[in-house]
Amino acid sequence: MQAKIDILVGTRIRQARTIRNLSLNEVATRAQVSVATLSRIERDKQGLDLGLFLTLCRILHTSPQDLLGDEISENVDPLAVKIASLQHPDRVQLWRDLAASRQNGRRHAARSQMRKLAEEVEELLAQLDFVRAEIEAVHTRVRQR
Repeated sequence: MQAKIDILVGTRIRQARTIRNLSLNEVATRAQVSVATLSRIERDKQGLDLGLFLTLCRILHTSPQDLLGDEISENVDPLAVKIASLQHPDRVQLWRDLAASRQNGRRHAARSQMRKLAEEVEELLAQLDFVRAEIEAVHTRVRQR
């Protein structure tokens, strides 16, 4: 199953780019990489690090989960999966809503919300660790080719 990720990440990046009618040059310029590098990534001839992966997600207005696909481990918390599936504006709104709810409650409610927020931050960090590990695994497999 992991080998499938190697092939699909580049393909999914290319699909996301073409669906949005963006050229290789446009995306490469925004991502501050060469057109050749982006082309090799899309053809799975070159790996990419987590930073570039997240940059491409932002440029292509897509979530990491969309580019990684359904190959998510069953051990990942469902909340982390749900948060990862949100588009960037929705994740920003989630943070704003959490901040607003923290400010509107009584002192006890605010403490409870703070704990909840801290737990959700932990879940987000766990999701980032998961994405990083997946990207590193993809990167390792691509290097082994």
